[in-house]
Amino acid sequence: MTSKRDRTRDHRQQGKGFSRDTDLLRGKSTREERWSVLIVTNGSKTELDYFKALRKEPWITADKITPKFEAGAPTAVLERAVEIRADSAYDEAWVVCDVDEFDVQPAIAGAAEHDHVQLALSQPCFEVWLILHLKSGCPGFNDAAQAGAHLKRLLPHWDKASLKFSDFGANVLTATNRAKGLGEPPEANPSTAVWRVIESLRTIRGLPNADASR
Repeated sequence: MTSKRDRTRDHRQQGKGFSRDTDLLRGKSTREERWSVLIVTNGSKTELDYFKALRKEPWITADKITPKFEAGAPTAVLERAVEIRADSAYDEAWVVCDVDEFDVQPAIAGAAEHDHVQLALSQPCFEVWLILHLKSGCPGFNDAAQAGAHLKRLLPHWDKASLKFSDFGANVLTATNRAKGLGEPPEANPSTAVWRVIESLRTIRGLPNADASR
């Protein structure tokens, strides 16, 4: 009998081989168990509000998505995600953090030791991911404040403390394709790996990639 851990590994491998030719209307697969995903972030407002709203999107294939806030550097957030997943038996977990002023190499090394807890960094910050919902690209940024100012120019009513998902929801899958072309954080600036979280959340049934021309 295939163990739950083996099925988790199969799911991660499926995400790496993402198909463009699957059917948007395909019904939910006959999984033996409900698929649950934990998302832990050190963003107390923007990231948390974004992922809470994202759970309502019709293309989400995970059965349960639980966003949680954890204060601290990426390494501390990673350690907490590992603890929560071990205690609560989530099928997979993501750690969403900014690079910004942090030394993220210890977190990258730590994530490599855990098969089911993955790291999604943004360089310099999560605002890069939001900008890609509105524009096909953006310049490099010196820090998070500069990225936030750029987003504010694109979206004048932008308020970091009060994210309106309606400003971004229609272009989540478009942002995914745009982010793929920026390179990998922390080396590439700007860059964001949040697209990997998105693909994971829609991979269980398999959905085609977004139209990159949007």
